[in-house]
Amino acid sequence: MKIIPKFILISVFLFLSCTSNDAQREFESEAYTDPSGITRTSAQGEVISIDPDDWRISPFFQGLMEVTPPFQNPAQLGTALNFEYQVTGVQGVSGLDVRVRYPNGSLHNIYSSSNNPLEPGIKTFQIDPIALSQDGSDNLARGLHRIFFFDFNQRLISYGDIEVE
Repeated sequence: MKIIPKFILISVFLFLSCTSNDAQREFESEAYTDPSGITRTSAQGEVISIDPDDWRISPFFQGLMEVTPPFQNPAQLGTALNFEYQVTGVQGVSGLDVRVRYPNGSLHNIYSSSNNPLEPGIKTFQIDPIALSQDGSDNLARGLHRIFFFDFNQRLISYGDIEVE
């Protein structure tokens, strides 16, 4: 049996770590662009058309969590916007904060799960589309909004766009 030199093992580990970090940085760079397009869904959650940039899972959380496109999208004022996510790993996700980015670039929390770590299984929550408005007005709620899913360590899990009509 041949013994693999330590420097080869260390080199492989560092290469894989750098590749993973690079993929995460690229994912985050794409997430912080302006919202564009939506994954259209019916009021029952049926996907009508897909925006390939929406609701992908970051490299750090692949295999640990999945996010279903919210429904109904586009959302109507006065109706609930439904979110669903599934935790597939055990003790892999330390909490959940869901935030909307306002036009000035600031992030505002619209949902939090106090479970740390998140329990495996499917979870749902609803928000009123007016919560996407910076000042609580119907006028600012209308339009395209970028939504972010973070864990409690501020690591980006997923993102996507919602349109309010």
